Amino acid sequence: MTHETDEEWYGEDQVAPRRRRRAPLVFAFTLLAVLAVAAAGAAYFWFFTDKSIAASTPEAAANAEATPADKPVLTDLLASQEKTSADIEALNQSVATQEAQLKAISDQLSALTSRVDALQSAAAAPPPPPQPAAPPESREQVIPKRAAKKPAHASKPAGPISVGGAPLTTTPGANGH
Repeated sequence: MTHETDEEWYGEDQVAPRRRRRAPLVFAFTLLAVLAVAAAGAAYFWFFTDKSIAASTPEAAANAEATPADKPVLTDLLASQEKTSADIEALNQSVATQEAQLKAISDQLSALTSRVDALQSAAAAPPPPPQPAAPPESREQVIPKRAAKKPAHASKPAGPISVGGAPLTTTPGANGH
């Protein structure tokens, strides 16, 4: 027993419900939150930056009302600032002096190098061509002497030979001679 009616009913085109994806929605809300935080930070920075920059300038610090406890600290800071400025100026002058000395030394070194090169080139000049030799006075000067003939083989030693480093006896008659 088959249920043909059921199969027909279930076999019709049914559209399955689609499931929504939540990832794009979560991403959009996260992006919106990040942009809101960035905008709030920019507004805060823009609002308070003008006041902090104006307060940090030396003119504003001098014009600002100071409490009696701040006055000695302020005078110490101004004195140390002046001393630091004088020290920096002295260092700049010292650096300029050293640069001038370095340039003078460099110029002297280049002059000495050129002198050494000139002396080396003069010393390395090719020697003058040799003058023609005088004609030989005798036939012996023209013909080279032959070297003395060497013996074909070295002479063999006569007598006992040590083998393996054993000591030899040097008494006469030990060999039978």
